[in-house]
Amino acid sequence: MKIEENDFVTEAEAGTYAHKTVTASLADLNEATSQTLRPLVEFVEAAVNSDKLANADLQVSDEDILVQLQTSIINLPLAYGKNIHKIMVGDGEVDVNVYMIIAAPEINRSKLRIDELMAAEQLVKDPDQALSQFTDWLEAQLTTLAENQQATAEEAD
Repeated sequence: MKIEENDFVTEAEAGTYAHKTVTASLADLNEATSQTLRPLVEFVEAAVNSDKLANADLQVSDEDILVQLQTSIINLPLAYGKNIHKIMVGDGEVDVNVYMIIAAPEINRSKLRIDELMAAEQLVKDPDQALSQFTDWLEAQLTTLAENQQATAEEAD
């Protein structure tokens, strides 16, 4: 999937991309990570098949954790749409990629981690591989988050 850089900036700033939110408990996310993430991958796959930008959110119901799967041309959350135009360089038509994002107070100092999953076209070609990589990534992030929370709790004692 490709998009004109200016069209991307317009959609990101206006928030007119496809959006879906699902909710799960941290226990459900830890016990069935792949199952819990599947609706996000399926939503993004459907959006890419329709040539639409997408943002799929997983809000953890009992913790301050937000997991996102987004299509973008830059590793910056779509929520920062108002700032994206400031760093664009006028490249014309560019590839759309899929990014994995976790936002949580203790994930790191910036409270946000974003990594590229794969090209949007690749997700459509192999959604099972995308789900597997997304699952592995999130499990690693949840481990990091738990370790950071433990370290913070020990420092408080």
